[in-house]
Amino acid sequence: MAAVDDFFSGRTGIGVHQKRKVFELRNQYTLTNEDGTEAGKVEQAKQSPLTFLVRLMSSLDAALPVTLDITDTSGADVLSLKKGWFTTKIKASTASGEEIGTIARKMKIGKPVYVMSKNGDDLGVIKAEDWRSRNFSIQDAQDKEFARVTKKWRGLLTEAFTDADSYAVEFDGSASTQQRALALSGALAVDLIQKQKDNS
Repeated sequence: MAAVDDFFSGRTGIGVHQKRKVFELRNQYTLTNEDGTEAGKVEQAKQSPLTFLVRLMSSLDAALPVTLDITDTSGADVLSLKKGWFTTKIKASTASGEEIGTIARKMKIGKPVYVMSKNGDDLGVIKAEDWRSRNFSIQDAQDKEFARVTKKWRGLLTEAFTDADSYAVEFDGSASTQQRALALSGALAVDLIQKQKDNS
């Protein structure tokens, strides 16, 4: 957990900025500190030829398997997120393979809700606060909010012609390092599961 502790300790928040692309064939994000300086990157790991073709020729992004590697500014691995074929579940782990938690969309009518767990234990939920899924409250198992995800507008041309999004992930001062890691993983999980090719 050393790399995770070093990366998240003392932060009040982190910016997640999807790279602007007219055709998004690979998930890539830039992470920023509270002052706007670069904090790290999120890059999609190997992509099979089949996955590449599916992304190029269809809108089935949410059904595809994806692995995202989160690194700091030195390029050191911090977290890894993995999603399998045709699933709404993502597993977040440290660079050494220690599980942070699993984030899974709850099948329900209404505003999206994601359940967080680890080895069968309830870690809390990620709840959309609006019908367009722009803002989310991240709460622990006792319904106490420890982080928030807020959609940030990227500008008319970006919003109209690309899939690029920006999010502010804000941490409560009492949030543990693991909760902060889970919150960032949750923001990326929401993007992978429901926001790909979102034209709403």
